[in-house]
Amino acid sequence: MKYCTIENKQIPIIAEVDVLVCGGGCAGVGAAISAARQGAKTLVVERMFSLGGMMTGGLMSKVAISPTNNSLALEILNRLDDLQKTSFAKSRPEVPIDPEATKLILDTMTVEEAKAQVLFGSVVCDVITNEGQISTVLVENIEGTQAIAAKFVIDCTGDGQLAFKAGAEYVAGNSQGYSSSPTLMFRVGNCNPDALLDYMEANPEDFAISYHTYSNHKLSPKQNRENIRKDMYAHFADFIRYIDKIIAQNPERFTEWEKKVLHQRGLIFLNQPKPNQVLVNSSRIPLFKGTDAIELSDAMIEGRKQVELLFSFMKTYLPGFEDSYLFDTGSLLGIRESRRIVGDYIFTQEDVQSLRKFDDVIVSNHGGVEIHSTDGTGTDIRELDPTEFYHVPYRSIIAKGFKNMLMAGRCFSATHAALSAARNIAYCIALGEAAGAAAAYLAKQGKTDVRDIDILWLQEVMKHAI
Repeated sequence: MKYCTIENKQIPIIAEVDVLVCGGGCAGVGAAISAARQGAKTLVVERMFSLGGMMTGGLMSKVAISPTNNSLALEILNRLDDLQKTSFAKSRPEVPIDPEATKLILDTMTVEEAKAQVLFGSVVCDVITNEGQISTVLVENIEGTQAIAAKFVIDCTGDGQLAFKAGAEYVAGNSQGYSSSPTLMFRVGNCNPDALLDYMEANPEDFAISYHTYSNHKLSPKQNRENIRKDMYAHFADFIRYIDKIIAQNPERFTEWEKKVLHQRGLIFLNQPKPNQVLVNSSRIPLFKGTDAIELSDAMIEGRKQVELLFSFMKTYLPGFEDSYLFDTGSLLGIRESRRIVGDYIFTQEDVQSLRKFDDVIVSNHGGVEIHSTDGTGTDIRELDPTEFYHVPYRSIIAKGFKNMLMAGRCFSATHAALSAARNIAYCIALGEAAGAAAAYLAKQGKTDVRDIDILWLQEVMKHAI
């Protein structure tokens, strides 16, 4: 490999803050609002030009929120209902949202109300550390390279980019290094769900479930029709038998690649707050690691290619979609996993399945293992009793070997299987909320080590999510 050399430069320090949140996605929003509400001077650095990450730019416009989670996520859902004059929050544990409305709500809650500062279009490019203490984070944006000094830093980048640049230990993927297959989400407009449901009721044999899925996803046409009418979550799953029927009727129409893509997950879509729109969660990128720039670029291109095929099939062959159009595709790839930062404690699959409780609990959850096969086919789903729950400890959001760095979201300290159970949107928001509150408390108390937290104080703050 060839290298280039550049001259040493003086980098302007543009801010000195109590809490620096790197990444303004689901976890970052939780961290920023929480820290700022605790009175900390808070700055968020975000590479995109909106907050919310996967639930806005990534078009994962459905929030899975457990019965025990009454964190900021629920507040956001209620605020969305107020704005939209809807009542979708009652649909938990699965709540459809509108990405554009969510962008506005998150700007309002984070900047206007909590008074956190947001720096869009900025990425972490380097970190200055001294014996486990991060003093300065360098970011790159339209002004060039800038420096931010912070008492405490929180990695909410999803990919663990801050911790990676700081030299923290991390792991990625399963034993072969591959992550759960990512998805490029897309929305379809001007569809007629009633026409589709009429056809499904008249031809039930074409729509029997073939693939393993969640019990609350196995909704009858009658249930889906009623849910749409009542501002509730409606889930359309599988369609494998119908796809096979169409392929059999048109043997020369589909290439082997097209058949493979159509069979990866079949068709999975759900209703949206705006009528006659659906969110489609059917594409998959196999053998994905998530730590290579070329791989990421190729994955987005492949994702859009799959979206075109999936939408074309829906428009051509699915009743009620004859006049539909492709509304939009995600600006972010739906990455389920890349780097996981090694913390003081590594959260495990055994912790999930045994419903383990911890003395230093910060949030609880009831989601089971959900590994999207690394080869793109099938999903390992292990549902837990929704009335039960497990804890995640504070130690798992502390970066091992660092004094003033926390992490929240899908880069927190967990195994491959455990992360698959604990990476949904509402859960990431709650982890961020805990990290933000902890960082604010420590800064206010003049502490320099995240391990000096008053855990009882933090648990009182987080009692609505435990």
